[in-house]
Amino acid sequence: MAGCGHTEASPAQPAASTAAAVDTADLGSLIAAEDAAIYAYGVIGAHLHGQHRAAALASLAVHRRLRDTWIAAAHADGQEIPAAAIAYDLPIDVRDSSSAESLEREIETRLIAVYQSAGDTAASALVKAQARLAQLTPAG
Repeated sequence: MAGCGHTEASPAQPAASTAAAVDTADLGSLIAAEDAAIYAYGVIGAHLHGQHRAAALASLAVHRRLRDTWIAAAHADGQEIPAAAIAYDLPIDVRDSSSAESLEREIETRLIAVYQSAGDTAASALVKAQARLAQLTPAG
């Protein structure tokens, strides 16, 4: 399963020093935002096919790695991490590929806002992850 037990550093994964530089109070917000994104990408991927589905699965893997990095940083800081929710309210009702793609844009837009509010270090990590994601995303 992508993102589980993954130990090698990748460009989509913030370095330990980057994660350590994120304010402790912001780690919980980043983890919660990534948990919600992971849930959303599960819904998104179920409504896409072909290259669009492959791109959504690549996004899902990136968000899992980001979440896991923030969790590791929080644990290293001695923070207890609450479990992810079983389900999340989605801002868009997904019924087909068009609404799935709309949800994807909305989720990424919301994530950018969370990362920006967490500061330059976290925003930089997201930019790096998105650049890596762009390399993984099939053209089309």
